Amino acid sequence: MKKLLLLISMFVLNQTNAQQNLVLNPSFENMSGVLNCSFYGGQILPVLNWSSGNTATTDFYSSTLAISCQMHPLNPITAFQQPRTGNNYMAFTNGLGESNYREYVRGRLSQALVVGTIYNIEFYVCLTNYANTGMNNIGLAFINNTEPIFPIITTIPLVPDVNYSGSPITDRDNWTLLSFQYTATTPNLNAFIIGNFFESADTNHQVIDNEGYLEAYYIIDDVSISEAVLVFDIEELICQGDDLILPTTSQDGFVGTWSPAPNNQETTTYTFTPNQVGLPNYEITIVVKPVVIPEFDDFGPYCDEVPNITALPTISNNDIEGTWSPIFNPNQTTTYTFTPNDTKCVETITKKIIVDKNPTFDVIEPFCEIDLNFSLPSISTNGISGTWSPDFDPYNSLTYTFTRDSGDCMQETTLDVVVHPQLKFELFSYCNDDEFFVEIITNNFSFTEITNIQWLINNSSISETDSKINLSDYSNLLQEINTIEIIFTDSNDCLHTKEIQVLGKNFCKIQKGISPNGDGLNEYLDLVSFGGVDLKIFNRYGSVVYEKSNYKNEWHGQTNSGKNLPTGTYFYQIQTNIGEQFTGYIHLTY
Repeated sequence: MKKLLLLISMFVLNQTNAQQNLVLNPSFENMSGVLNCSFYGGQILPVLNWSSGNTATTDFYSSTLAISCQMHPLNPITAFQQPRTGNNYMAFTNGLGESNYREYVRGRLSQALVVGTIYNIEFYVCLTNYANTGMNNIGLAFINNTEPIFPIITTIPLVPDVNYSGSPITDRDNWTLLSFQYTATTPNLNAFIIGNFFESADTNHQVIDNEGYLEAYYIIDDVSISEAVLVFDIEELICQGDDLILPTTSQDGFVGTWSPAPNNQETTTYTFTPNQVGLPNYEITIVVKPVVIPEFDDFGPYCDEVPNITALPTISNNDIEGTWSPIFNPNQTTTYTFTPNDTKCVETITKKIIVDKNPTFDVIEPFCEIDLNFSLPSISTNGISGTWSPDFDPYNSLTYTFTRDSGDCMQETTLDVVVHPQLKFELFSYCNDDEFFVEIITNNFSFTEITNIQWLINNSSISETDSKINLSDYSNLLQEINTIEIIFTDSNDCLHTKEIQVLGKNFCKIQKGISPNGDGLNEYLDLVSFGGVDLKIFNRYGSVVYEKSNYKNEWHGQTNSGKNLPTGTYFYQIQTNIGEQFTGYIHLTY
């Protein structure tokens, strides 16, 4: 379960270790009797220096019990919250519906309050799973310990010395800190009571759920009452020139003034005078230390030679001890950082030691394709920056010269970049003697110069290795849309690939008729598989009514001007791109 803390404060207040807690057994860890497994029914609570404030049934939880017990902190039906510290905490009902039923927690102090003294009061509360409403009015009233327990189960007739009157506390997951400041006005007060000292009509409620009667059942832990003292968190040693701001409000909320004015150049004793009457002045001496810079002799540069040192000195010329990082490397130029052992007012410095080497570059693999995005590296693999000449040419093989930008040892190096010639080829499909072929047409190389030839039909490899394949032999691999791909390796061991798409399965077939009536069947004259032809359509009088070059599937019974031809028999003349000619008739119906 989460242990986040929500601070709800009447005054700005932070507890410090310098304050002595006057509360005896403040986190309920010292026990004095037998623990109950279930709710306490008015018995004496088994915890030293604590009791109920009246005769109602205040409870005591302990993680030393079995988790099945109602009084175990993690029992999900009752509290369901870990103790903020230790093993134990107490619980009380802050209000019950519209009745004035009340439970209180009563504790003792190690000494009586001193009249006129300011005290810091803190305790943590958390609403339990057992509760179904949240309330405010959780207060504390000081009493003398000789006063008896109030013999009632309703509101104790005391006016609280401090009281939380903000929004109802409904957080079941986190401990809520209630924090106050109080100036003692009455002598002989050495005990206190915590709870709700107001009538239900004067207490704000926030209902969480409406099951059963409304009860605000809280757990409480870590009660602290301590004398307020001036507390500051001020660095007592600064470096010369550092910002020096003296806060006008102490950590425990007291406002005042400092004298003399802050001085970040020399050691000075300052006095804080609080505006609050009754508090002593606060005095602090802030030491101002001059800033020192470690001094070393220069190292190098080492040009094409091994440095004559094995490690960098750990004591500077002005006697400052420290360490260098990284470890000295005699093989390359490196910037080293010296960190003093005493970092207060001693600067960290860096030194660049030059150990010059010829620039080195990874071998650039030959380019099989033109790469317009490639650029030569401007920094060598051993960290030397520079420029290349001439400018990178992605189309030709060249030798480039690298000139470094700067350095005490100027070096040059060359790098050969090979760009292989680009192969130019296409895939061409056509019909020949009623067979459908796909062929590679080479431009600037011979088919005999390539190796590892592989043809694929719709991603299925076939055994052909010639320059063309007959798709009619692979009808089992064909689909409505076919991807034909060739992959091969050239003489430079560069891999090449290209693909085309071929439509349909029935290649090199000429329809006997078309019926462009919108039913999706024989809507047009399909000559796609012939790879683009010259087509002419004649009527029965021998007149050309339609013609098109590089024809694929555009004729659906129209004239050259786009008008629909009448139903009838027409004649076609086809010439393919490899010189084959076909003539015949075709029926046009609608």
